[in-house]
Amino acid sequence: MGDTQSVNITIPETLSDITLERYKKFMLMVGEENSDELAVYHFCGLTPTQQQGMRKVDLLEVQNQLALVLNEKPALVKTFKHRGIEYGFHPKLEDISLGEYIDLESYLKEPYKNAEKALGVLYRPITKQLYGRHSIEVYDPDKHTGQTFQELGADIFLGCLLFFYRLEIKLQIATLQSLENQQEMKNQPLTSKQTSQKSGAGIALSIKSLEGIYSRLMK
Repeated sequence: MGDTQSVNITIPETLSDITLERYKKFMLMVGEENSDELAVYHFCGLTPTQQQGMRKVDLLEVQNQLALVLNEKPALVKTFKHRGIEYGFHPKLEDISLGEYIDLESYLKEPYKNAEKALGVLYRPITKQLYGRHSIEVYDPDKHTGQTFQELGADIFLGCLLFFYRLEIKLQIATLQSLENQQEMKNQPLTSKQTSQKSGAGIALSIKSLEGIYSRLMK
């Protein structure tokens, strides 16, 4: 009866069920037209041919579940255990070394391509832990490559990525607010009044736009 076929699959329930390696491959290949097909292939192991043989209602159910998982906004993971070693997130980003900063900035230019490398900078073995705080190993680019971090759940990397996006937007909002306040306090010549009003309105709109983005990321 028809071309449908029965298949048994495991559907991820959260981002932690998807390895970073699989998530990277998906993100580096995905496009608007093939996102559903690629998601089912990478995260459930079903080829396009197998998907075509499924009942439409079953395939849609799988796609909808994956959409829920991929739309998660995970929190920043402060510590995790991997291959018997306890890793901790960088405890003082304000004190980040020049070497760490250069490598991290380079990796985050292509975050999905360099996901495990970025995690290698941000997460290192914990050397001391006391009263909810921790210290981590001094950064060594030859040692802390994050090579095995591709085995981690994708939620750890995405939690980091969202953390930096939120931080960047907050800094942009603070900078624009400071510029807006300076502009209001500065005495402008009468001839530049109209220009000043237009510029001030532009800053206000930019702040509102960034606040909207930040609000959506926090949901």
